[in-house]
Amino acid sequence: MSDIYATPEADLAQDSFANRSGGNIDDAVAGNFEVNMLETLGEAWRGLKGFKLKCLIALLLYLAVFIGVGIGFGIFTSIIARTGADPSVIGILSIVFQVVITVIALPMSIAILVMGMRHANRKAVSAGEIFRHFGVIGTLFLAYLIMTIFILIGFVLLVLPGIYLMFAYMFAMPLALEKKMGAWHSLETSRKATTKVWFRLVGLLLLISLINVLGMITVIGWIWTVPWTVLTFSMVYQKIFGVEAHTLAD
Repeated sequence: MSDIYATPEADLAQDSFANRSGGNIDDAVAGNFEVNMLETLGEAWRGLKGFKLKCLIALLLYLAVFIGVGIGFGIFTSIIARTGADPSVIGILSIVFQVVITVIALPMSIAILVMGMRHANRKAVSAGEIFRHFGVIGTLFLAYLIMTIFILIGFVLLVLPGIYLMFAYMFAMPLALEKKMGAWHSLETSRKATTKVWFRLVGLLLLISLINVLGMITVIGWIWTVPWTVLTFSMVYQKIFGVEAHTLAD
């Protein structure tokens, strides 16, 4: 017999799934999804209101961190050089700087895509989002390192494998951050899913690149084209892989 006085139990797994949005990993890997790239581009354009300014502020913060770290490194190496340090030491420090700036940049850049995911689902968006994901730096850097090695090997061997992987891995780091996946899992998930729409994704990237070039040529056009690009790829990601409840939580 059931206990009528028992505390009601909720199906947490079902509730968590219900609060998600978009596709899911199993369907993505199996290719059971459909994404109209041009339609998504149009959706993103219509959804720019309320996102454009916050996205641009986030990008300015991102650049400010880069510039600040670069200036700090320049001052540091200048001091080291004046003490008569061996040029090889400065060379090693330059490599260390490149690694450090990459480590810092990864979670900040992917966080801007997360802002797009939240906006697409009518959730509150803050430019400060770019500083909230440093906890996954290790996974992101490992995914980036493996991805870079595989792409370079692909280019060295026959060129075409490198080109294929360069686009196939494009969602690996967003998956690592948003789904909290391991490095290899995120790389393989991205590759398997994007392979189904590889040519359409490349076409979308080429089209958006052209749009952004035109935006730069017109001097102020990038104010619209850059946030448009971010929101477009946030929406493509959502339609393929879905967005988790914790990402959309207020």
